[in-house]
Amino acid sequence: MAAMFEHLVRVRWRDTDALGHVNHAVFLTYLEEGRDAFYTQALGSDPNYVVVRLEVDMRAEVRHLDQQVAVRIQAERLGTTSLTTRETILTSSGEVAAEARVVTVRWDPTGRQPIPFSQTERTRLAAAMAGQPPSGEPPPQGTISSRRAATLGD
Repeated sequence: MAAMFEHLVRVRWRDTDALGHVNHAVFLTYLEEGRDAFYTQALGSDPNYVVVRLEVDMRAEVRHLDQQVAVRIQAERLGTTSLTTRETILTSSGEVAAEARVVTVRWDPTGRQPIPFSQTERTRLAAAMAGQPPSGEPPPQGTISSRRAATLGD
């Protein structure tokens, strides 16, 4: 069981295509915005990571009229240099628009190579995975939820 982080993303007019719904490629941007917000809150700083694996299942369309989507992030597995997450995009009505499994790797932008998470980062990520604030303070409103959700199997 993993805690769930939620981040709201505004649906922009430019996100839509000729069919009147959000283009599938934009779903990756929504997921990235949610993932960046998760990492920023969990680690307390801007994230330095690269995506090394990404699986996305589209479930429903998102339209500009939805105005915003909710991106939910659940950390599934913490490795030495990697973090695997389950990510979900929900429409404004709560319908699942997309489900993703993403593997990211902690990245050294100077050395241009993967680096291990520090012990502090590992502690903070483990706390986020458990739905606990990283250093004893209460979580900000509307972000990491104390609700538990079942982790999808491999």
